[in-house]
Amino acid sequence: MNSFRLTNAFGGGLFVFLLSLALLEAGAGMIHAQSEGLVKSKPIENQFFPEGSATDQLANADSFADSGDAEKAITVYRYVARTYPKSSEAPKAQFRLAKQLRQKGDFEASFKEYQNLLQKYPQTPDFESAVSEQIEIANAFLKGKRVKFLGIPMVPSMERAEEMYISILKMAPYSKHAPITQFNLALAMEKQGKAQEAISAYQKLIDKYPNSPVCDDAQYQIGYVYQRLGMDGKSQDLSALKESQNNYQDFLLQYPNSEKAKQADDNMKKMTSREAGDTLRIARFYDFNKDFKAASIYYNDVIRRFPQTADSSAAKTRLDELKALYGEDALRVGQERPENGERLAEKKRLEAQVESTALANYNGPPKKEIVGEDQTLPQPKMKGDVRDAQPIPLQEPAAQQPPQKTPPAQQ
Repeated sequence: MNSFRLTNAFGGGLFVFLLSLALLEAGAGMIHAQSEGLVKSKPIENQFFPEGSATDQLANADSFADSGDAEKAITVYRYVARTYPKSSEAPKAQFRLAKQLRQKGDFEASFKEYQNLLQKYPQTPDFESAVSEQIEIANAFLKGKRVKFLGIPMVPSMERAEEMYISILKMAPYSKHAPITQFNLALAMEKQGKAQEAISAYQKLIDKYPNSPVCDDAQYQIGYVYQRLGMDGKSQDLSALKESQNNYQDFLLQYPNSEKAKQADDNMKKMTSREAGDTLRIARFYDFNKDFKAASIYYNDVIRRFPQTADSSAAKTRLDELKALYGEDALRVGQERPENGERLAEKKRLEAQVESTALANYNGPPKKEIVGEDQTLPQPKMKGDVRDAQPIPLQEPAAQQPPQKTPPAQQ
């Protein structure tokens, strides 16, 4: 009896599992059938006008679009583009298909169809218009448009905008809209917190499209991104502030009449004040720990680099106090005390006492001929013969023969 119950329970559970699996497969099939852009097993059919040339079919699709029937227009446009890919109507149908999908609100499918147009028909007269439409779609995601999942709007995606800009640049790197695309790509990276990637993307715009009207904005943004890195309370990155100032200075030199010139100047003043305050805090840190030499270095740095600031006045006041308390020698960086005549003479005497005859490069008289300070010097011998005054004949050293080179032994 227990075995029978166990078998029935097992069989019933298996039946429920198989039924659930069948329902899931049926639901997946419905989702597959309703999803846009998926490859279907059967060719696309035109149930509205099953007969007619590509020209006639395109005209029918246009009539649907003009009457506001987007669904029928999309169906016929897709039919023309897929059924007559080599006809002159195919790129027109492809372009209008993407346009209808965007008007319908299906941005992802529209972007994909525009990509198909640029890839299949790069000579189409609608090339630049298609690129412009793609940029507007990517801009929508950059501004916060939510990505759809199974037709339901989910979270906004800056990452999706970045992917779209990259796809556009890959397909149309020399389009007249390429500089704008490159700028928006850098902006998408910046909004995601990818600071270094954004800086590189802005710089690429300046290098690759130097005559673009958005180069001034790119130069400004480089300074701004560095400024945010340096002004961030978590990083306290003084090197980033310096890079920001350099880029703002380049911006003001190259584009003095830009509408952002005043903002760049104000940002530089803010960074100068911030950098002066940070340097002064470093000086006070060493001062507190009684490392007065290090403190004096930073106090002097504040005085030298930020002369017209309140931090400079505070640094000068404290530096004068330290000099009064400990003297200038205690704050001097480098040698403990300056060299004078007495110290130099002492140094030479110490060097003279070093045993130098043991050195490998010693080239003086033999050690036995060196006379110490406590011994008397020998008197020179008088020369009483003319022959003693004759010059010593030169003796050439024997020529050294180079070693002979023998061929290696045969194996």
